[in-house]
Amino acid sequence: MESLFIHTSFTPNLSSLSNGTDVAVSGPVTWRMAMITLITVPLSIITIIGNVLVMISFRVNPLLRTVSNYFLLSLAVADFILGAVSMNLYTTYILIGQWTLGHLACDVWLTVDYVASNASVMNLLAISVDRYLSVMRPLTYRATRTPRRAAVLITLAWTVSFVLWAPAILFWQYIVGERTVPEGECSVQFLSQPVITFGTAIAAFYLPVSVMVALYWRVYRETEKRSQQLAGLIASQGGRTGNASQVGFNWARLLFYILGLKKGSLLASVMSSSYPTDSHPQVDDNNKYIPLVRMDKTAVSDLHNDRNATKRSCESGSQNSLNSPMNPITTSASHAPARSLARKARTSGLIREKKAARTLSAILLAFIVTWTPYNIMVLVSTFCDDCVPEGLWQLGYWLCYVNSTVNPVCYALCNKHFRVTFRALLLCRWKEHKKGIRWTPTGNG
Repeated sequence: MESLFIHTSFTPNLSSLSNGTDVAVSGPVTWRMAMITLITVPLSIITIIGNVLVMISFRVNPLLRTVSNYFLLSLAVADFILGAVSMNLYTTYILIGQWTLGHLACDVWLTVDYVASNASVMNLLAISVDRYLSVMRPLTYRATRTPRRAAVLITLAWTVSFVLWAPAILFWQYIVGERTVPEGECSVQFLSQPVITFGTAIAAFYLPVSVMVALYWRVYRETEKRSQQLAGLIASQGGRTGNASQVGFNWARLLFYILGLKKGSLLASVMSSSYPTDSHPQVDDNNKYIPLVRMDKTAVSDLHNDRNATKRSCESGSQNSLNSPMNPITTSASHAPARSLARKARTSGLIREKKAARTLSAILLAFIVTWTPYNIMVLVSTFCDDCVPEGLWQLGYWLCYVNSTVNPVCYALCNKHFRVTFRALLLCRWKEHKKGIRWTPTGNG
């Protein structure tokens, strides 16, 4: 975590119970150690299994290979490292009462712990920024939102985390010329200063959390706004009449030219085959009609083969447009199929955004709940060295680790594909389930 072992007196000290090499373990201590073992070992196992399931699910189920889920995959890798390495070493540290693995193992453990924990924060921040841009700038951002770019951002998150923590943890003792961490303890040497401790907690936890919450709030507001707009659009369309007017300008040809659509493209297919007899409108974001015009194959072919001619036709005025081989555009409000198609497309996009926002909210809530207690104690201990009991330190520290256990549960609760794939893998029925999967691209959401 971003502020692990900052408090030098936080090291569990059961050595006072020992006399030389003989440890006199009392009844309460025995029960305490047994409870710690019974709680922490299952948590570690669940964390490992849960995050392995996430990684395997991403590999075997093509429906999960969306851009957003690449960030969840990276988060699962960080959580797996914490569950497999950090949880177990910390449990051993508590049970024994001192660090017995040597200085090098201590520094390596802290490096792995800090880098993985900071990578978790960076990945959460990347998820929040990605979701914010997807909702607030859907046209400009989604055009460049690819798995390759997600991989670059993930690599950057891990690289920044490594550069920030690894050199300082591993080489600080050589920079200052001595190791000041007491024998039998394992802590980050350069975090022994209160000012550095305070600044680290602000920069590594409070600042990222503030940014994430602000971004999520904007996403939530925008999603709710679009829901209300869609509901109002559906309600307003119910009372429209079928008054039609004829518009002569060749908008469809211009639209094809601007978008550079080829013959046989999706939009061309919709225009030429969905409505075989006449034209139908769609509705844009401002509740205005966008005319869709049926075009015969000859017209589409001529458009594709000669854009310059099309451009000259558009520039010459409406006379050429009136003579073009197309049906006149009918801006009628009575064409239910077109309105239904537009409404379904907008509803589908809104549902995807809500699902992604729900997953983000669950992950963010789990992160804040599990990490905040420890970081509050970090700030308190900066100004009052003895105000936080050792038991609270240990509890708060373990709560940070529990976040790695909870994350896969959040994915399963908020994402049907994760949930179904988890169940199939756990029941060893993935091959049977795979046969029933109809792979359809889900976009980059």
